Amino acid sequence: MRKILVTAISGDVSNGILKVLQETGDEVYGCDINEYPVGMDKVLQYWKSDLAVSQRYIPNLLLKCRELGITHLVPVNEEEIKAVGAHAHLFRSAGIKVVMNHPHVLDIFFDKYRTYEYLNTLKGISVPDTYQYGDFQEDGKKYIVKLRKSCGSKFLETVKSKRELEQLGIDLKECVVQEYLEDAKEEYTVGVFSDGDNVAVIIFRRKLSHGYTSFVEMVQDEGIEREAKIIAKSLNLQGYINIQLRKKDGRNCIFEINPRISGTVVFRHQLGFSDVVWWLDMLDGMKMPEYQCRYGTAIGMRELHEKFVVLKEKKCQKP
Repeated sequence: MRKILVTAISGDVSNGILKVLQETGDEVYGCDINEYPVGMDKVLQYWKSDLAVSQRYIPNLLLKCRELGITHLVPVNEEEIKAVGAHAHLFRSAGIKVVMNHPHVLDIFFDKYRTYEYLNTLKGISVPDTYQYGDFQEDGKKYIVKLRKSCGSKFLETVKSKRELEQLGIDLKECVVQEYLEDAKEEYTVGVFSDGDNVAVIIFRRKLSHGYTSFVEMVQDEGIEREAKIIAKSLNLQGYINIQLRKKDGRNCIFEINPRISGTVVFRHQLGFSDVVWWLDMLDGMKMPEYQCRYGTAIGMRELHEKFVVLKEKKCQKP
């Protein structure tokens, strides 16, 4: 039986991963920087971890993995992936398999400008105009300013001029300036998994709410699927990536690629696209099964709910 450790279990993505793993029969453990993480009721044991940027993070994580006999480690957020990736040899030496993309995939897609440069070299792939601050020249069009080395919507501002850009009050050397793609109704999130030979693709049209995907509609799009496979093959991908794009003038403009498990993980799993399980199995020497979705229509919505996981009886006072 596998003993799997999932990090950052307070987070949206981690909780999706935990929901998937509840169906596998594996022993699942968790850690988080919060004392009472949201996912604490989905794991056999959890503990409060150090920040990923702390010098104690790797030694303490490795020690805990050894104590529990962890066989597979799933680092979830970017900082943890970077920290574990820099010390992956220590985990491998301890017999722990790490669910993580190859370093060259991480190096490209954790940097939005390098992502733009890389995709720009691939025939048949469209990308929005993207600049480093020093190269940006205003042309009357709207642009979006993003942190260069982050995933998701941690900092997004729109500008039309260099003056507006300079008034943001941030270190512009840490940002990219990217052509703004107007039509939010034509935004897609694309899951791509490959074991090095076979590539599976699932495509959702999505709506965002407060930075999270709140609504998805599975679609069939031969152009998007073809381009996703071009990217996977160019990377010799052995794992999962998430491609984000908007349609413009008949083109699929890819504005970001996340080299980690993404927030639609449960939606994908419910449709038989079980990339988390495939990735774990791949590390154990198994080939991914052929993916064929059996649904013609699939629409998913996220809901909010409340729960108590820490309860203590009130002590009765003696009369």
